[in-house]
Amino acid sequence: MRHERPRAVAFDFGNTLVEIGYPAAGLRAAGLELVHRLKLGPLPLPAEELGPAVDARVDHLIAVAHRRRPLREVEIVPVYARALGSVLGRRLPVEAGMVACEVLQPPWGEAVSVRPGALRTLAGLRAAGLRLGLLSNAPYPPSVLHGILRRVRLAPLLDVAMFSSEVGVRKPSPLAFQLLLDGLGVEADEAWFVGDEWWADIQGASRAGMVPLLAPGADPALDPAVRQLGSFEELGELVRCPPGVEA
Repeated sequence: MRHERPRAVAFDFGNTLVEIGYPAAGLRAAGLELVHRLKLGPLPLPAEELGPAVDARVDHLIAVAHRRRPLREVEIVPVYARALGSVLGRRLPVEAGMVACEVLQPPWGEAVSVRPGALRTLAGLRAAGLRLGLLSNAPYPPSVLHGILRRVRLAPLLDVAMFSSEVGVRKPSPLAFQLLLDGLGVEADEAWFVGDEWWADIQGASRAGMVPLLAPGADPALDPAVRQLGSFEELGELVRCPPGVEA
């Protein structure tokens, strides 16, 4: 790892800055609301199972789309329409997908929690004059995702927050990282990137010319030259005095 202090540090979102639980109860309640909103029926499954079933189908369709075009993001509303239609066994208009997305997304927002030490570390880095950013592969509506950032108090700490659903490309696309760097106003060799996925985050940031760091708790590094953080506090100390730089 290079030894210069960075001018900017950027982060992945899920499993890096935040943990995302599975909102089983929220999805069941959302499914009941979906039945009411769209006046669905008769149903091929119990109404309380509709939300989890559609949500699982959405995940499957997104995964298939990403295997075909790994660096391009999907349009999420048509995916929800296809998922709901698949579960119900009939074709539905895109407008139904819009309602399904609107109803089924909020439970996921409530399942997001900031990882220990993240808020305090980001506040310290910002106070030290560093630019802070976020770049995440997330196909869901940007308004929902930015709302989550505000709810968990990350938004005020970030100078730039970019999701693949608003820029159209996914990590490790060089364009995604260049858009991040442009937003931060720094060159690649002036920025570090913290993430948990080897292909998207570590290799993507490295190929973009940034210093990659594995997030706390991520799977062990495939390359011993890549540093893995034991905690967010370690990141703060590393930025304050990188190896080889006098304190």
